[in-house]
Amino acid sequence: MPQETDDILRKSLDEVDGIRKRQTIAFVILVCVMVGMFVWLAYLGANPATDVRKLILFAVLVLFFGMVYVAMALAMVQSKMTLKILKAIELLSKP
Repeated sequence: MPQETDDILRKSLDEVDGIRKRQTIAFVILVCVMVGMFVWLAYLGANPATDVRKLILFAVLVLFFGMVYVAMALAMVQSKMTLKILKAIELLSKP
């Protein structure tokens, strides 16, 4: 494989790896936020003085963050598959 193609492949692998690391950090932060939101929602639901409108608004917010969580999980799977494909290309290109 020519040197320039090898450099391009290495650069692509490094970029995908960096994106995967940032996604993992964001995913961990989002998990912590979701746990906190579920605890707070349980607290609001158990408190009889809570306004129903406030409870519904917060429940919708929890659902929104849940959808973001699922989207992040799908992006992480896509990133892992891209990394595997790039590594397979690298292995096939070696003599």
